[in-house]
Amino acid sequence: MLGLRRFVGWIWRECRLPFSLWALGLWSVGSSATAQEFQTASSPTFDKWMYPFEFGTGGTRPVAPTFASFDPRFDTRDAQFLMGWKTESWVQVGLPASRYILSKVRLSVSVSADQTFIYDPTFDSYRTYLETNEIAWTRDEDGGRPVEIFGTGFRNGLTAEIYASESPYGPVGGFTSDTISVGTRNAFAAVYDTQGSLIDTSNHVGQRNANWTNAPFEAVPWAVGLTGQATPGALVPVNSIFTFDLDLSDPLIAGYLGRALSAGTLDLVLSSLSPAQQVTPGGTGFGGLGSYPQWSTRENLLFNGPLLEVEGTVIRDTDSDADGLPDDWERLFFGDLSAAGTGDADGDGLLNQEEFIAGTDPRSVKSAFRLTLGGPPLQTELSFQFAPGRRYVVEQSEDLFRWIRAAGQLSYPSRGVGLWKADVQPASSLFYRVRVDEIR
Repeated sequence: MLGLRRFVGWIWRECRLPFSLWALGLWSVGSSATAQEFQTASSPTFDKWMYPFEFGTGGTRPVAPTFASFDPRFDTRDAQFLMGWKTESWVQVGLPASRYILSKVRLSVSVSADQTFIYDPTFDSYRTYLETNEIAWTRDEDGGRPVEIFGTGFRNGLTAEIYASESPYGPVGGFTSDTISVGTRNAFAAVYDTQGSLIDTSNHVGQRNANWTNAPFEAVPWAVGLTGQATPGALVPVNSIFTFDLDLSDPLIAGYLGRALSAGTLDLVLSSLSPAQQVTPGGTGFGGLGSYPQWSTRENLLFNGPLLEVEGTVIRDTDSDADGLPDDWERLFFGDLSAAGTGDADGDGLLNQEEFIAGTDPRSVKSAFRLTLGGPPLQTELSFQFAPGRRYVVEQSEDLFRWIRAAGQLSYPSRGVGLWKADVQPASSLFYRVRVDEIR
C-alpha cells in the first residue's frame, strides 16, 4: 500500500533576494489491481423544498418552486431546492478526496409548470438586484433571471451525513419570526469564500434588517442552468429540461465533490432569484406573482425528477509494480504501467511521484507545483497553484532542520491560486516550504 502521501515545495528567502525551488517526496509501496473508472446516472436519495412556510411537507411535495423574496424579513433566496445522493453504490468511499478525479458532473431537472418564468442562460451579478438608487447598482441587460446550482452548507449541528428530508427547516422550537428570519435555515445554498470555507449565499444580495447587516457580495454559482427548449428572453414551456454542468475546473468545487464522494453523501442546492412579487429591484422587470420556476421532485408522478450524472476515475492505493505510483493514476495519465515514480515524463523538474501528490498533470510542463515569492516591504507573500482535495501548510526554518508552522494567513483569492501572507522583518533570513497533504 502507498504510505506517507506528502509533497513539499521549498523556497529560500533572504531580504528579497532571488529564490530557488526544490521538491521532495517520501513513499512506501505495496500490491496489485486495475484502474477503476466509474459513471452513474442517479435520482436523488432524497430531495426537499427549502422554504420557511413548507410546514413539514418540503420532503414530500411533487413540485419545488425556487424564487426570491425582497421582503427584508426573509432570505432573498427564499425558496431553495435541496437534493441529496448516497454515493456508496457508485464508487468506493473512504479514500482521500483527491483520489476522485471527475470528468463530468451534470444535474438535469425538469420544469413542472408551463410558461411561469423567463429563460436567462447568463450569470447575473448581485449588483443587478440592488435598488436603482444604490451606487453599486448595475442594469440587468437581458430578460429573466438565471437558475443556479450551489453546494450545500449546514448549521445548528447538522451535516450532509445526517440531514434528511424530515430534518427541520431552521431552529427547533416554536414557529416565530426569529426562526424564519435571514440566516436561520439549517441547510443552505453555499459557495466558498477566500478562506476556503463554505458560506451562506441565501442573502448575499444584501437584505437589511436588525438581524442581518452584512454587506452584499458576489456569489458565483457552480453552474447556470441551460435548456434547448426555450430561447433566451422567452417563457419556458412545461417539461423543459434544464442541465447544470458543474465547473470542475475550479479546485474548490472539485474538492467539495471529492470529499462528498469520499464521505458517501453529496448534496446540491438549486436556486433562482426570480421574484415572487411584482418588484424586481434593479432589473428589467418581467416580475409578477408566480413568475418563477417550479421543478419536478423525485416524488412527481407526471414529470421526470432530478437526475445526476457523474463520470470519473477513482485512484486506489494499489501499486502492483511497486514504483511509488498508484496503478489507477498511471493508467489515467499514461495508459499503462510503464511510467516510473522517479521519472519526469514532461521534463518540468518534478518527479511523477511528486506530480501525483501535488495534483498536477505529469504530461504537461505547464502543470507543476511552483512557488512564487514576493510581497511589499515588511511583508512576505508566497503564491502557488492549488489542486482539489489537498491541504496546504506553510512552514519556515532557519537551518533546514527544525521546521515550524509559519505565522501568516493562507487564502484563496482567485480561482486555483493559493496566497500566503506574513509580516517579516527585513533582516530575517528564512527558508519556507509548503507542505501538501491529501485530505481524508
